[in-house]
Amino acid sequence: MEPIIKVTTPKREWLLRCYSDKEDVLSLEVQDGGIDVFLPSGVDGVRLEAGQIAAFREALDEAIARAEADLRAAATA
Repeated sequence: MEPIIKVTTPKREWLLRCYSDKEDVLSLEVQDGGIDVFLPSGVDGVRLEAGQIAAFREALDEAIARAEADLRAAATA
């Protein structure tokens, strides 16, 4: 049976928890073949613990794949 609920657009944003007492979130966003990294408001850097490192790596790998797909699509358009 064909699923009713489907993702129709590629994922372009990943939200990741950072180590802090405020439960901060950083985000990765893909736009026009580039990746933007947004740190939590008011911080110069973030610390990632083991589980967060794994999530960051996975999100960054997905973002890279999406950016590469965007660049390939733009090159063939």
